[in-house]
Amino acid sequence: MKTKLIFLFLSLALVCSAQSQLKFITFNIPDVRQFSDSIAMNAKETFKFDSQGVPLDNRIYYVVTYINTTDASDSIVVMFRINYIGGTGDAVNPGTPQYSYTRTTGKLQNLYPFWLKFMNPAAELSVLQDKKKDEAIVKGATYDFYQEKAHWRIEKF
Repeated sequence: MKTKLIFLFLSLALVCSAQSQLKFITFNIPDVRQFSDSIAMNAKETFKFDSQGVPLDNRIYYVVTYINTTDASDSIVVMFRINYIGGTGDAVNPGTPQYSYTRTTGKLQNLYPFWLKFMNPAAELSVLQDKKKDEAIVKGATYDFYQEKAHWRIEKF
């Protein structure tokens, strides 16, 4: 009995620590990719990694994109805002880039599993579909999950 109790406690601790490993703010690109992968891997449909980096038209965001393996017109786009910490703010010494999770766009069925697992475990799909919006506070920040035309968006406010 004691062994089962210890195993149960360690399993619970491992599950809790695995969820807290998700870094909403980081200085490391591998953490950005891990966060983004967690969204794509929890999607209802299968997605493959497409690209990541800073777009030429908007240098303040780091974007990671996934494409649906059966429908190339379907994608998940994860965006992180780049803030520079330290440095002098000029081109010579801009500082260290810090990546802050900002938003994700995709279809409801593909974003909802991530929302349920990491953002709002009490969210109900039927209520979300009726209200077209949900809100959660995660690590002190407020996130909205809402419909925007044909796609859905998870966004930090």
